[in-house]
Amino acid sequence: MKMIARWPFAATVLLIAFGPAQAQEIKVDEPRVCLNCHEDFAQTLKSQHVHSPAKSGKCSQCHNPHASQHAALLAQNKEEQCFTCHAREKLNLDRPEVHDPAAKGECLQCHDAHASAFTDQLKAPEKDLCGQCHTQVAGWLSSSVKHSPVASGKCTTCHEAHGGDHPGLVRKDNYSLCTGCHQTDAQFTALHKGSDLKGVDCTACHDPHGSKSPGLLMPLKHAPFAENRCQACHAEAKTAGGGYPLKGAVNDLCLGCHPGIREYAGMAHQHLPLNQYDCTTCHNAHAAGEPSLLRTEASALCLGCHTSPAGLGADFRNSLHKEVACATCHAPHGSPNARLMQADVISLCGSCHQHQHSVTHPMGAATLDPRNGAPMDCASCHQIHLAKYDPLLPKDGARELCVECHKNK
Repeated sequence: MKMIARWPFAATVLLIAFGPAQAQEIKVDEPRVCLNCHEDFAQTLKSQHVHSPAKSGKCSQCHNPHASQHAALLAQNKEEQCFTCHAREKLNLDRPEVHDPAAKGECLQCHDAHASAFTDQLKAPEKDLCGQCHTQVAGWLSSSVKHSPVASGKCTTCHEAHGGDHPGLVRKDNYSLCTGCHQTDAQFTALHKGSDLKGVDCTACHDPHGSKSPGLLMPLKHAPFAENRCQACHAEAKTAGGGYPLKGAVNDLCLGCHPGIREYAGMAHQHLPLNQYDCTTCHNAHAAGEPSLLRTEASALCLGCHTSPAGLGADFRNSLHKEVACATCHAPHGSPNARLMQADVISLCGSCHQHQHSVTHPMGAATLDPRNGAPMDCASCHQIHLAKYDPLLPKDGARELCVECHKNK
C-alpha cells in the first residue's frame, strides 16, 4: 500500500524532471543533416527552379522528420500537402472549370515537389507535359500551319493551368482571347465579309491549334460555308459591321437540311444537345477538322462533358475500352436503349466478346438479378468504362461479387 501511495508522487517528479527537457526545441541544421543520408538530393538542389521550402533548406516544412502516416514521411497526404501553402482560391480551384489533376489534388502529376529545370517546377516542357494526357497535341505540332503559341509550346498562353471560368480552360471567352492578339481592323472586317464579328466564337471556322489550311481554317467545311451561301442560315446584316443574325433557332436550321436526325428526338433516350442545348454543342457550324464537323476528336469531345459522375475524364485512358470509339457503343443523338446504347447490352457486348458469350453466366429475361429484380445482362456484373477489378468488375470476381447473389442458405 505504501508503494501505491508513493507512485503518483514519483510520476509527478518524473514529469517535472523530464517534461521541460522534452519541450525544448532542438535546433537541427537543415538541410545538412538530411543530406547526410539523402546525399543524391544535393544535385537536385542545383536545378534552375527549386521549390521555396527546399531552397531555404526547410525540409521539415513538408516532411515529418520522425514518423508519418503518409508516404515519403509527408506531414499530410499528398492531396492536401500542397494546399497548406498554395491556397485553392489562388490556384482558381474554386472556378467553374477545373483541370482534372488539380481537382483531384494530383499536383505531382505536373509539378516536381522539389526542383526542376523548368518554370514552376514542371516535370517537362509545357507541350510535352500537356501531350502526355492530351494526345491531340502531337497532331497539332505536326500540322503544316501552327498557331504561334502551339509552335512555341506555350499552352498557357491561351489556357489556364489549374482552373478558370471558360470551357477548355481558356483564359477568356474565345472572341476576347483571339482579338487580344489579332486586331479587328479594316483588313479583318474585309476578310469577314464586312462583319466585325464582335463576340463570335472564332473557333467555328479556325482551328486554334494547327491546320493544313492557310489562316488556320478548318479543312472540312459545311457545304453552305464552302459554297459561300451564308444566306442559307444567316439573314442580311441590318447595319454595316453588325454581323449576320441567324434566320431561326440553331436546331431548326440544322434539322431543315438534316431531317433524318429529327427521328431521334422522339426516342425514349435522347442526347441532351438534341433537345436542351443545340447541335453546335458538338458540331461546328462552318468548318471543322473532324468528320461530321465535330468540334474536336470524338472521344475528347465526349469526355469534355462526361467526366462525372460516370468517372471518366482523364482516367478513361486506363480503361480496357480506351481504344473503342464512344459511338461504337453509344448513339450520339438518341436511342430506344438506356444510356444511349446502340443496341441492347447483351447483343452489343456479344458483337465483340463472342467467346465470352458462349460460356457466360445465364442472362436475359428468364434470369432475374436477385439484387434488383431486373433481367441479368452483361452490365449486371461488368462496368462499361472503369472498374476496380479486371475484367471491368466493380468487386473481386473470385468471391466478393458472386456472393452478392449466391449466398449460402
